[in-house]
Amino acid sequence: MTGRVGARGFAVLAAAPLLGVAPPAAHADGPGPSGGKGHHGHKSGQGKGQAHAKPHKRPVKQKKPARSVRLHTSGPGKTVVPGRTYDWPFAVTAKGPGKAGRAVFRATLPKSLEFVSGRRDCAASGWTVECDLGPVRAGETVAGMIRAKVSRSARPDETLRMPATVTWRTKRAAADFPVARVARTADLVMSRTAPATARTGTAIPYELKIRNRGPATAENVFVRASGPVRLFTGNAACIPEDTGFVCGVGALRPGETRTLRFKVMPAGNVRAGKVLRYRSRVTSSTMDLNPRNNAASMRTRLTAAKAPSKKGPSTKAESKPSKKAHAKSPQPKRGTDG
Repeated sequence: MTGRVGARGFAVLAAAPLLGVAPPAAHADGPGPSGGKGHHGHKSGQGKGQAHAKPHKRPVKQKKPARSVRLHTSGPGKTVVPGRTYDWPFAVTAKGPGKAGRAVFRATLPKSLEFVSGRRDCAASGWTVECDLGPVRAGETVAGMIRAKVSRSARPDETLRMPATVTWRTKRAAADFPVARVARTADLVMSRTAPATARTGTAIPYELKIRNRGPATAENVFVRASGPVRLFTGNAACIPEDTGFVCGVGALRPGETRTLRFKVMPAGNVRAGKVLRYRSRVTSSTMDLNPRNNAASMRTRLTAAKAPSKKGPSTKAESKPSKKAHAKSPQPKRGTDG
């Protein structure tokens, strides 16, 4: 008994120290010296203020401003009239470091524009205009201008486009001038046919011709006559007014002619020996290039009315002897006898 018991007790005592030794895995999951957990606990502690410091970033060097140039353009307006001269302004702005550099401006004119002059040493070669702006400093703005004339042969509603560029040192910029449109214009011409003289009390005939020389159709054409006259007869489109009359012509295409025929009566204060004067003028809602030929003056001298012709003596009156002739006829003498 004693031997067996001792043997079993020895076995238990021999096994006890082995049970007290923690395996390596248990040590990793157990509490550490600082009271936290193992590797997982240490990682959790970094999120609470014990994280590693971020790496130091190198200072970023500031980049130098790049060189650039800008081109600004302007125009005379949305519409231009053939035969007239207009200005096309522009401005160049240089940016960037460094010394001043030479700037050159170039523009290409459309065929309906003719170069007249320019500001900032400009010259034309064919349809290209070049302006030497000289040395331009960084941050400086230089203004210039092109003056050009619209051709008289420019088509109505034609669009005029003018591309332009500028170079400054090694930089280049491009910009177009605002688009302009050729206006619709016409040239109305009036001519008249009037008698030099007319008798008072009779209607005086006149004739007016209106012609459109173009280049566009003349819309809403009217003829107005003003003066001491009263419309007697005329075209169906003529209406009398207080002093004169007005006639509607309508639209006239380029090259078309319209004729108005009418008769007028002079006012009561225009008597024989005086000259009847009144003026007619043609207008249109379309712009007229030459309004100086839109009017015609009428001048007619009034003469006295024709005296009525005297009727000659009738045959019966000639057959009867007049009393005067009867009185002068000799009377027979009474004779005496003896």
